[in-house]
Amino acid sequence: MDLVNELISEYGFDEEEINYALMRAKGIIFGFAMEYRARKILQDMNFENIRSVDMPTHDIEAEKDGVKYYVEVKASKKSPTREYSAYKVAMIALLDGIHLTLVMIPKPNLLLTEEILSEPKRILYRFFRLAYMKQIEELKIFLENDKNREVLSSYSNVIKTIYDRYHLHVLSDFIQSFS
Repeated sequence: MDLVNELISEYGFDEEEINYALMRAKGIIFGFAMEYRARKILQDMNFENIRSVDMPTHDIEAEKDGVKYYVEVKASKKSPTREYSAYKVAMIALLDGIHLTLVMIPKPNLLLTEEILSEPKRILYRFFRLAYMKQIEELKIFLENDKNREVLSSYSNVIKTIYDRYHLHVLSDFIQSFS
């Protein structure tokens, strides 16, 4: 490998030092290699303007048929959205486009993130999506459902934080009920 040879010849590292560095960086190298593979997969799926980003909500941004997509790349055998915190779900809902999760293992599978969230997180996502899209009437109907209100009450701190941070004034009338 050219990089390893360069490190050995230019900096005088021995094999033990190189192996130590590679073992320490294994996760980082794995992540970037998987991201590169994901970019190629998206390209094969006719996505355009593919670019890597370092965002808490996604790894890649791309377009297809004039629509913007935000793609989180997951290279784990665990549930792909299990580690999505409530804050992350709320921020995903506020993106101006479609959020996808690209599961890389055992074989690449591109999924609409909203569809694979757990039910409570899907309710939280839908709440913030309606607020972000300023769909007040739909939001009122959504909040008439007792189950939705119960789930959202368990996320009251998240709702207040996102409300304050992103100035979602459309939620002014609703925020009181989550106090």
